[in-house]
Amino acid sequence: MEKREHLVLTFYNPKAPKIQGNRNYQRPTLPISKHPSATIPPQRRQHHVDQTHIYIRMFCGSLCGFGLLMLICTTPLNWVQFLVVKNGLELYAGLWISCNHELCWSRTPKPPYYLQFSRAFFLISLFSTLVTLGWLISSCLRRRGSLITTNLDLKVSILSFISAISLLLCLVLFLAQVHWHAKDALEADLLWAYHINWWSDFLYTFSGIISFLNYITFRFPSLDRNVNAIPIEQSRLGVGPVTTVVPDEDERLKSDKESPVEEEKTAPEAEP
Repeated sequence: MEKREHLVLTFYNPKAPKIQGNRNYQRPTLPISKHPSATIPPQRRQHHVDQTHIYIRMFCGSLCGFGLLMLICTTPLNWVQFLVVKNGLELYAGLWISCNHELCWSRTPKPPYYLQFSRAFFLISLFSTLVTLGWLISSCLRRRGSLITTNLDLKVSILSFISAISLLLCLVLFLAQVHWHAKDALEADLLWAYHINWWSDFLYTFSGIISFLNYITFRFPSLDRNVNAIPIEQSRLGVGPVTTVVPDEDERLKSDKESPVEEEKTAPEAEP
């Protein structure tokens, strides 16, 4: 109990310039603790920020690459299984595979051309992903201030969304082809090779979202580069002194006060 009686709580009173006419120029404020990141030089801090953006690009590239790998692996496989209602015969077909049975779709295109449009969107998605990976790999191998590297995140985001939308249309049109072709004589069952392509579409969409967020954060320059910026003094938590009077204004106030006194002195001299 004796130790607690001698315990005294004090506030930190920083030194503040005296302002004439303001008696509350010095108020108690909370102590300020310096964050460890404040001691990092601006160049090193900017280097860490650049490295973070590069790692995010590599992560987006890995997502696109994994999605492309799944597409390539599932392309030569069968995507749907047909079961003949009359005799129970099983038939298999895929995006690029046509079975030899007369009930399956043949190699010759027939209206409404769902399968052909599905293949076209598949190629667009594949080509967009290859271009995206090419730009990401070239930006990692060599650093140069070209237009490709400056707006790389935005371009990767756009191409990732194009790949995702094209693959989505491909899967939807393939499903329309299956339902249109099955009719009453066949029963269709989609295989795992078809369903795994939806995960590739999800990876493309997720990569596009991350690349767009990376572009938004990367296009704004850091505050450390603005050397000509004038710091603004503010009190912490709205309590404490804030210097609002500039030294030039103090001199002007003093000169304004001295000027009427000088006029009073010169006035009686001018009367005789």
